[in-house]
Amino acid sequence: MDGVLIDSEPIHYSIERELFEKLGIDVSHEIHGTYLGTAGDYMYGDVKARFGLSQTVEELLDFDDLFRCEYFKNLQDLKLNEGVLTLLQALRLSGMKLAVATSSSTSLAHVLLERCGILPLFDAVVTTAEAGKSKPFPDVYLMAARNIGAEAGNCLVFEDSPNGLKAAQSAGMFGVAVQTEHVNVAELQNANYLLESFREVTPLKIYEIYSTNHSVK
Repeated sequence: MDGVLIDSEPIHYSIERELFEKLGIDVSHEIHGTYLGTAGDYMYGDVKARFGLSQTVEELLDFDDLFRCEYFKNLQDLKLNEGVLTLLQALRLSGMKLAVATSSSTSLAHVLLERCGILPLFDAVVTTAEAGKSKPFPDVYLMAARNIGAEAGNCLVFEDSPNGLKAAQSAGMFGVAVQTEHVNVAELQNANYLLESFREVTPLKIYEIYSTNHSVK
């Protein structure tokens, strides 16, 4: 969702910098970068251990979720990445099943997808909290596949982070890396396919990308 569908990664990064400041901790940009694509429990488990925070991980997650949801509800400038809406609509018309597998909370995922008007285009929205483990573990993608009645080996995943890509491929899925300005392309070289943007992507293009590497079922 974040970074792939919605241009929200820089906003999340800024929110986290503000949250870290409110917690009185100084998280370096290098350490902060390792949290890209992971869930809040992973991030707050790590910062709690590093900085000896007195709050429980659950308390930190509640604090974070409330802050983010309110922030995005009131944010005026929230945009889909270029080409995303056209592609999603075409995929729905083609009959493909679509799911969101995200490290964001359930409440935040629904806020963002509703704000961008694309929630009805998905057959399932699955979070790492529901699945049990954060990316780079494959749980969220495996749960998403089950929820749309698909075999993992027949799923194609769009990702923009190394952690997310590893999760998708660990699930046995075909991982397409979407280049963004927020991630070094070299970190995505293990993808099954590298995509510059969604602008020129169609259902037929997706079929061609997948079928050149798999026997389509």
